[in-house]
Amino acid sequence: MTDFATRGKIALATHDARALRATAGAQAAFLAPGLAQFYVVPWALRTVRDGDVETTLVECRYFDAQWHRVDGPPLRGDYGFCRLTQCATTWLGESPPEALDLTLMSAVARTTKPAKALSALGSLGNSFIASGAPRATSLIVPVLPDTTRGMVLVFRSPAAGDKVTALIATEEPQISRGKF
Repeated sequence: MTDFATRGKIALATHDARALRATAGAQAAFLAPGLAQFYVVPWALRTVRDGDVETTLVECRYFDAQWHRVDGPPLRGDYGFCRLTQCATTWLGESPPEALDLTLMSAVARTTKPAKALSALGSLGNSFIASGAPRATSLIVPVLPDTTRGMVLVFRSPAAGDKVTALIATEEPQISRGKF
Protein backbone atom coordinates (compact mmCIF):
# COMPACT_ATOMS: atom_id res chain seq x y z
CA MET A 1 0.00 0.00 0.00
CA THR A 2 2.90 2.36 0.73
CA ASP A 3 4.41 1.77 -2.71
CA PHE A 4 1.06 2.56 -4.38
CA ALA A 5 0.62 5.71 -2.30
CA THR A 6 4.15 6.89 -3.15
CA ARG A 7 3.66 6.22 -6.88
CA GLY A 8 0.33 8.08 -6.70
CA LYS A 9 1.95 11.10 -5.02
CA ILE A 10 4.77 11.12 -7.61
CA ALA A 11 2.24 10.90 -10.44
CA LEU A 12 0.21 13.74 -8.94
CA ALA A 13 3.32 15.90 -8.43
CA THR A 14 4.46 15.17 -12.01
CA HIS A 15 1.01 16.10 -13.31
CA ASP A 16 1.05 19.37 -11.32
CA ALA A 17 4.56 20.21 -12.56
CA ARG A 18 3.52 19.57 -16.18
CA ALA A 19 0.42 21.73 -15.71
CA LEU A 20 2.54 24.58 -14.28
CA ARG A 21 5.02 24.32 -17.17
CA ALA A 22 2.18 24.29 -19.69
CA THR A 23 0.58 27.35 -18.06
CA ALA A 24 3.89 29.23 -17.98
CA GLY A 25 4.54 28.27 -21.62
CA ALA A 26 1.07 29.41 -22.65
CA GLN A 27 1.56 32.72 -20.88
CA ALA A 28 4.97 33.20 -22.54
CA ALA A 29 3.49 32.33 -25.94
CA PHE A 30 0.56 34.63 -25.23
CA LEU A 31 2.95 37.57 -24.76
CA ALA A 32 5.42 36.47 -27.43
CA PRO A 33 4.48 38.90 -30.24
CA GLY A 34 7.28 41.19 -29.09
CA LEU A 35 7.96 44.84 -28.50
CA ALA A 36 6.72 47.59 -30.80
CA GLN A 37 8.64 50.87 -30.70
CA PHE A 38 6.86 54.22 -31.03
CA TYR A 39 8.20 57.76 -30.67
CA VAL A 40 6.35 60.72 -29.20
CA VAL A 41 7.25 64.36 -29.81
CA PRO A 42 5.49 66.97 -27.65
CA TRP A 43 4.39 69.43 -30.34
CA ALA A 44 2.28 72.22 -28.85
CA LEU A 45 0.25 73.28 -25.83
CA ARG A 46 -3.47 73.87 -26.20
CA THR A 47 -5.92 75.40 -23.73
CA VAL A 48 -9.42 73.95 -23.57
CA ARG A 49 -12.34 75.67 -21.81
CA ASP A 50 -15.18 73.77 -20.22
CA GLY A 51 -17.41 76.39 -18.63
CA ASP A 52 -15.26 78.28 -16.14
CA VAL A 53 -12.50 75.65 -16.12
CA GLU A 54 -9.45 75.97 -18.35
CA THR A 55 -7.26 72.95 -18.95
CA THR A 56 -3.91 72.94 -20.71
CA LEU A 57 -3.21 69.87 -22.84
CA VAL A 58 -0.09 68.87 -24.70
CA GLU A 59 -0.54 67.86 -28.32
CA CYS A 60 1.92 65.24 -29.48
CA ARG A 61 3.00 63.75 -32.76
CA TYR A 62 3.51 59.99 -32.83
CA PHE A 63 5.78 57.93 -35.07
CA ASP A 64 6.36 54.22 -35.53
CA ALA A 65 9.78 52.52 -35.46
CA GLN A 66 10.47 53.58 -39.08
CA TRP A 67 9.48 57.17 -38.28
CA HIS A 68 6.23 57.06 -40.24
CA ARG A 69 3.68 59.34 -38.65
CA VAL A 70 0.76 57.59 -36.94
CA ASP A 71 -2.33 59.06 -35.25
CA GLY A 72 -1.27 57.56 -31.94
CA PRO A 73 0.47 54.47 -30.70
CA PRO A 74 -1.81 51.59 -31.69
CA LEU A 75 -2.10 49.84 -28.36
CA ARG A 76 -3.67 46.69 -29.77
CA GLY A 77 -2.91 43.06 -29.16
CA ASP A 78 -0.86 42.80 -32.38
CA TYR A 79 2.14 43.45 -30.13
CA GLY A 80 3.01 42.09 -26.70
CA PHE A 81 4.42 45.36 -25.43
CA CYS A 82 4.56 48.92 -26.77
CA ARG A 83 7.48 51.17 -25.86
CA LEU A 84 7.00 54.92 -26.19
CA THR A 85 10.14 57.04 -26.29
CA GLN A 86 10.07 60.82 -26.16
CA CYS A 87 12.12 62.71 -28.74
CA ALA A 88 12.67 66.45 -29.08
CA THR A 89 12.47 66.39 -32.88
CA THR A 90 11.45 63.93 -35.57
CA TRP A 91 13.90 61.74 -37.44
CA LEU A 92 13.49 64.02 -40.46
CA GLY A 93 14.56 66.99 -38.34
CA GLU A 94 11.11 68.55 -37.99
CA SER A 95 10.90 70.53 -34.78
CA PRO A 96 7.85 71.73 -32.87
CA PRO A 97 6.87 75.36 -33.61
CA GLU A 98 8.00 76.28 -30.09
CA ALA A 99 10.46 74.45 -27.84
CA LEU A 100 8.55 72.91 -24.94
CA ASP A 101 10.33 72.37 -21.63
CA LEU A 102 8.54 69.06 -20.98
CA THR A 103 9.57 65.49 -20.32
CA LEU A 104 7.44 62.36 -20.39
CA MET A 105 6.83 61.39 -16.77
CA SER A 106 4.10 58.74 -16.76
CA ALA A 107 1.11 57.27 -18.53
CA VAL A 108 -2.29 55.95 -17.58
CA ALA A 109 -3.76 53.20 -19.75
CA ARG A 110 -7.24 51.74 -19.84
CA THR A 111 -8.23 48.48 -21.47
CA THR A 112 -11.27 49.18 -23.63
CA LYS A 113 -11.63 45.84 -25.38
CA PRO A 114 -10.80 43.20 -22.76
CA ALA A 115 -9.23 39.90 -23.65
CA LYS A 116 -11.04 36.69 -22.83
CA ALA A 117 -7.99 35.44 -20.93
CA LEU A 118 -7.40 38.70 -19.05
CA SER A 119 -9.00 37.38 -15.88
CA ALA A 120 -6.82 34.25 -16.04
CA LEU A 121 -3.58 36.25 -16.34
CA GLY A 122 -4.46 39.05 -13.95
CA SER A 123 -4.36 42.80 -14.38
CA LEU A 124 -2.13 44.45 -16.96
CA GLY A 125 -1.71 47.48 -14.76
CA ASN A 126 -2.93 50.96 -15.54
CA SER A 127 -0.13 53.27 -14.39
CA PHE A 128 3.34 53.41 -15.89
CA ILE A 129 6.36 55.50 -14.93
CA ALA A 130 8.81 56.73 -17.57
CA SER A 131 12.55 56.49 -17.06
CA GLY A 132 15.58 57.93 -18.79
CA ALA A 133 17.18 61.31 -19.34
CA PRO A 134 14.94 64.41 -19.52
CA ARG A 135 13.31 64.82 -22.97
CA ALA A 136 14.36 61.24 -23.83
CA THR A 137 12.35 59.14 -21.39
CA SER A 138 10.64 55.87 -22.27
CA LEU A 139 7.92 53.68 -20.88
CA ILE A 140 6.63 50.23 -21.77
CA VAL A 141 2.93 49.30 -21.82
CA PRO A 142 1.77 45.65 -22.02
CA VAL A 143 -1.03 44.77 -24.42
CA LEU A 144 -2.61 41.32 -24.62
CA PRO A 145 -3.95 39.74 -27.81
CA ASP A 146 -7.58 40.67 -28.47
CA THR A 147 -7.32 43.84 -26.38
CA THR A 148 -7.28 47.53 -27.17
CA ARG A 149 -5.90 50.08 -24.74
CA GLY A 150 -6.26 53.83 -24.64
CA MET A 151 -3.55 55.91 -23.02
CA VAL A 152 -3.05 59.38 -21.59
CA LEU A 153 0.54 60.57 -21.34
CA VAL A 154 1.58 62.91 -18.52
CA PHE A 155 4.49 65.33 -18.95
CA ARG A 156 6.24 67.38 -16.30
CA SER A 157 7.52 70.91 -16.59
CA PRO A 158 10.31 71.85 -16.37
CA ALA A 159 11.89 68.83 -18.01
CA ALA A 160 14.78 68.63 -15.52
CA GLY A 161 15.44 69.58 -11.93
CA ASP A 162 13.93 68.86 -8.55
CA LYS A 163 11.11 71.38 -8.78
CA VAL A 164 8.00 70.54 -10.82
CA THR A 165 5.86 73.55 -11.72
CA ALA A 166 3.22 71.78 -13.83
CA LEU A 167 1.90 68.41 -14.93
CA ILE A 168 0.39 68.49 -18.40
CA ALA A 169 -1.44 65.55 -19.98
CA THR A 170 -2.43 64.58 -23.48
CA GLU A 171 -6.07 64.46 -24.45
CA GLU A 172 -7.96 61.28 -23.68
CA PRO A 173 -7.89 59.07 -26.82
CA GLN A 174 -11.07 58.81 -28.85
CA ILE A 175 -11.03 55.05 -29.32
CA SER A 176 -14.68 54.92 -30.31
CA ARG A 177 -13.91 57.13 -33.34
CA GLY A 178 -11.30 54.66 -34.55
CA LYS A 179 -8.35 56.88 -33.71
CA PHE A 180 -6.64 54.02 -31.90
